[in-house]
Amino acid sequence: MTQDSPDNSAQQPAAHEKPKKILVITDADAVVLEKKLRRGQLICNASYVALLLMLTINYLLSDDMKFVHWLVAILPLAIFIPGLLKPQHRTYSWLCFVLLMYFLFLVPLLMSYWSLTYWLMTILVTVLFVAAMMTSRWLQYWNYYLSTKQ
Repeated sequence: MTQDSPDNSAQQPAAHEKPKKILVITDADAVVLEKKLRRGQLICNASYVALLLMLTINYLLSDDMKFVHWLVAILPLAIFIPGLLKPQHRTYSWLCFVLLMYFLFLVPLLMSYWSLTYWLMTILVTVLFVAAMMTSRWLQYWNYYLSTKQ
């Protein structure tokens, strides 16, 4: 992927305007981009399911956790299931924002109790955050590439 500025020698932009950059994605770039996108979606989906399973297992093994607490932990993640099944870059971006809430909740627990469960959930949230962030970007580039090929 390269970004070129247009050659507008006749039309010079004003002093306060930046020249617009044109994104050029070649077919060779598209092959690499598609591999990254598929790998990112795989990592994202796998860590998403693993996080849901960890939250559910944590609920089932806990003596004092109520069903309402499990719902509060699961529902913010569950609303992204339709968007992950039909990939849209906004779904991945919003998932990142929701994952920040989980990260802010887990890190103090991890530092207080030092539990393996909290370590695993923190690692899953971090992996899911990075994978969702990168997948969102790659999906935007992929959609742009497809729109230029039509």
